[in-house]
Amino acid sequence: MRVIVAGVGYQHLRDHSVGPVVVERLLARAFPGDVVVEDLSYNPIAVMQRLDDEPRERRFERAVFVGAVERGDRAAGAVTAYRWDRGLPDDGEIHRAVTEAVTGVISLDNTLVVTQHFGALPDDVVVIEVEPALQEFGDAFSEAVARAVDQVCDLVGAVISDPSGATRLPRLPLGGRQPISAG
Repeated sequence: MRVIVAGVGYQHLRDHSVGPVVVERLLARAFPGDVVVEDLSYNPIAVMQRLDDEPRERRFERAVFVGAVERGDRAAGAVTAYRWDRGLPDDGEIHRAVTEAVTGVISLDNTLVVTQHFGALPDDVVVIEVEPALQEFGDAFSEAVARAVDQVCDLVGAVISDPSGATRLPRLPLGGRQPISAG
């Protein structure tokens, strides 16, 4: 199975640097040749083009995206892992995501929404989010996020080394929350 592991985040923005730091640490590990580890912390339109440029016979079958996402209802440093159901928001939210992408906003959610909207993602997408505590210039993580980084690296390693491991993760909408049932 051909897999891309993608970190998304800002360099030197404390806890929001989780994605690039995880990529840096993972590059020091040995993975099979069918695993590509890359920092995709750039314009989501360019990420979509990068994924779309893969030769048809070498397309990724699974993508693992890692980054800090402030959801506000989790403790700092909390790690959430799920298989994204690839559901997209309404057209207005997609337009907002594309607009933010063009203006240089780098965010895990935007990257996923834009690349899915334009059909560049594989069918199997694993999302690993870390709840940040600090969003300010600097290189040091908060204590909570610093403790989570090794856990995230190990989780990515487990998803890669056991291809069926990802299938045990819940399939959830973006944000990793169970949908609220009407009724």
